[in-house]
Amino acid sequence: MSGRWTLGEVFVLRHAGFPFDWLESLGFSTALVDEANRWLADEQALLDALSAEGSPVKAPVLRALLENDTAPRWAPAGSERFAVLSRLRAGYKSLQERHAQERSELRSKLRERAAEPSIQEAVFLSSPAMFDNVWARYLRGGERKDTSDGRRVERQVYTYLQRFCAKNETTSFFGPISYGERTDKDGFDVRTVASGDTSRRTFFSFWAVTELARAVGRERTLRPHLPLRLNPLFTVSRGRASCEVLKLEVPLSESAERLLSVLREHPTPAAAAKVLGIAVEDAERAALPLVKGALLLWGLPFRPNDFATFESVRDAVAALPELEARSRWLERLDTLSRLKAEFQTADLTRRKVLLLELEARFTEATGKPARRGDGQVYADRLIVYEEASSPFRLRFGRRFTEELESALSGPLELSAAYGERVQQGFREQVREALGTDERPVDLLDYAVRLRPDQVTGSRFSPVPPVLLDESPERARTLPVDFLGTSTPGGRYALPDVCLAAKGDGAGFEVMLARVHHHLLLRSWLSAFFPSKERYAAVASRWLESDPSARGLVGLSIRRRNKGFYVFPGRRLVYSVSDVLDVEDGALTPSDVKVLPTSQGPVLVDGKGERLHLYLPLDDFSSYPPFAALAHPQVLHAPLRTRGQHLPRLSIGGAVYQRERWELSSEHLARPSGFELFLAVQRERHVRGWPRFVFMRSTKERKPYLIDTASPFALDLLSHLAREAERLSVEEMYPAPEQLWLRDERGRYTCELRMQFTRWSEGASPL
Repeated sequence: MSGRWTLGEVFVLRHAGFPFDWLESLGFSTALVDEANRWLADEQALLDALSAEGSPVKAPVLRALLENDTAPRWAPAGSERFAVLSRLRAGYKSLQERHAQERSELRSKLRERAAEPSIQEAVFLSSPAMFDNVWARYLRGGERKDTSDGRRVERQVYTYLQRFCAKNETTSFFGPISYGERTDKDGFDVRTVASGDTSRRTFFSFWAVTELARAVGRERTLRPHLPLRLNPLFTVSRGRASCEVLKLEVPLSESAERLLSVLREHPTPAAAAKVLGIAVEDAERAALPLVKGALLLWGLPFRPNDFATFESVRDAVAALPELEARSRWLERLDTLSRLKAEFQTADLTRRKVLLLELEARFTEATGKPARRGDGQVYADRLIVYEEASSPFRLRFGRRFTEELESALSGPLELSAAYGERVQQGFREQVREALGTDERPVDLLDYAVRLRPDQVTGSRFSPVPPVLLDESPERARTLPVDFLGTSTPGGRYALPDVCLAAKGDGAGFEVMLARVHHHLLLRSWLSAFFPSKERYAAVASRWLESDPSARGLVGLSIRRRNKGFYVFPGRRLVYSVSDVLDVEDGALTPSDVKVLPTSQGPVLVDGKGERLHLYLPLDDFSSYPPFAALAHPQVLHAPLRTRGQHLPRLSIGGAVYQRERWELSSEHLARPSGFELFLAVQRERHVRGWPRFVFMRSTKERKPYLIDTASPFALDLLSHLAREAERLSVEEMYPAPEQLWLRDERGRYTCELRMQFTRWSEGASPL
């Protein structure tokens, strides 16, 4: 291996907000599942015997015979074969009755769980529309008949519960944020300690703040006092300004040129007019064609990549001259702030009222609807969202930290080798797309020439899989270098790591669940960490000290909802459509060049020094034009099989890929109820599935946790199967018995997002 990977001092703990035990309790009894498996074995034995005798009977035909007392030709009355068939009939009827009884009991248990006040609040915060239109009605309706409509509602309810109890997301108290740290102590391996903090923070969604700022910008009396920012994509010359790549050209009148000459020091129309000795209306009149041509960007500036984004809008309004519109907007924003503060501490009953008032005030102020994608499950589709601190904190001792670094160094080395291979493929694609023209090009020209229809890759075309021969083994270990080795030098990765508890307190198995080619930067995940400097300390130190980090520039992107990341080094703007996209001090596309070479594109600054892009989003890691210019990538290799089964794969000291199965949806799309239960148990037995699996379909890429012993999960599975041609199934790993994060309510699924760095030879991580 090229070198050892080291764990940063701080990491993020993400866990489900509700105990897995709550989900587990919504399944059939072990006794019923065992009885079903014994009956299926007896049924298969009869089918096999008939086939061996040359009188094959298909399973559907046999099932039809179980519904009556007739004696088929191959089992005449009084024969031993008829006695076997009679026992199957009796067992089938007994199973059917027991299944119906337990299903009825589980329906009552599902309703009880759905009525939990904390569950109701979680659903409300996820989707008020779902809560009002489905959840509340479901709870008010009392016990209902087991109809198709009732099963549809129960499936929806269960879908939310499986998310709350098994998804390690980051939203409110049902997806709280926590942290861990490595220590120099050696008296323990992994310790869970109380955080002393279960607070909540409510924020205005970024899209809502943006709409508020735009509404301020539409105020006629305030517009003269809002800054005009020069679009850095344009080149200004005498009489014209142009962005040739985008085929944009703006003629400049004499008054426009005079306006541009003073905007850097006097950016508002009012200030510029004063310096130029003209009326404010004349300054605005000169600016309007430039704004329409996108040469100038006009709007209220505020801090987008911060928790205090809304407050920065309020500060920007407060800094405006004392006009009636300013006072009106300060009153509006202060009212919204007061309602948000009350919402943060209110109970569910009060929150329902407050949300409606917040939304009404927002719509009144902006003229825009207060909800996007109504009925969706993500809270940031509302104008507010919430984060919550977890009651857990983790501490790793020195010995365990060293063991973890040792276990993950191999898988991360393989990811570095795979990332290099993929990146080289992207470079070759770009080289071919650029053709024989070896002239340096501006970054914007480069991006336009290599738009998505010219190259493969991007979020819709993921990185290529690594295909393995099918193996009957349930688990395999692959050599660390089976994809080759990466070139020496510094690397960074932000993997999601799962720990699976071994029995009898014998430690943990380690799983590298996913690798993000990122640094642990100050971001939305740091909402409850007391020191932003310490949170990002490893990333900052690596950027400052590792030789391979020299020339790394952050690609500036527009904030997405609550997600933001603050890159501490130089930044590079490549796309501009709003005043917020103009970053002071950032490099622009004309400040850098892309040099076509025989090995692929190379990014350099104005001095000819090589640059590498830091890509803040996973999507960009598989988008060839940007990935080709990135720092040497560390990517999780998608290991797949040429057949229908992929063993659990380990590399070095960690699991790298969960056991996986591919199958047609046909056999699971048609049956329902009791027959669906039997069909799934047969699939489990034949394929070796555990009780809990994650399932994706060709129509729905989002994974769902399926409890193969739960009637509600089986209805969800059937729903997925009916709408897809194929299904992909992965084992739940860590398995339920390996969950170790627990409190008095039960066990929690969790994962750790950790900063790992590989330092260049001679550089020190300390």
